[in-house]
Amino acid sequence: MARRYVIDANATLGLFLRLPYSQAIDYRMQTWQAEEASLVVPTLWEYECMTGLRRAVAVKLISPEEASRMVEALLALEFQRLAPTLELHRAALVWAERIGQAKVYDAHYLALAENLSAEFWTADKRLFHTLQGLRVDWVRAI
Repeated sequence: MARRYVIDANATLGLFLRLPYSQAIDYRMQTWQAEEASLVVPTLWEYECMTGLRRAVAVKLISPEEASRMVEALLALEFQRLAPTLELHRAALVWAERIGQAKVYDAHYLALAENLSAEFWTADKRLFHTLQGLRVDWVRAI
């Protein structure tokens, strides 16, 4: 069975936008492809990616036309999208409390990675440092 990784929307957007960690995520993608890894995301990943593209347009990092082209490329990524289950929603609520967040977006990635016994890769430095403080050893920063 191929090794599985959960990747957040912020990290993914580095593949398309010129961000400080773009080179690092490009390298990781090449590594994952070489090992024929399975990249898994919760279904909310698509919405978060679209929000990131819209934000990039709003701050004039890219044009609306570029964002439109990137949507197709994002959705063509061979990421396995998993819909949440009752158990994952409950686990996300626990994770959100653990990391001190009122929202459960990040927590859904954590619940999914934990459920799959997969590494979770994020470009969110604050989240990464919070999880390091909690001694969560299966979280990686881009």
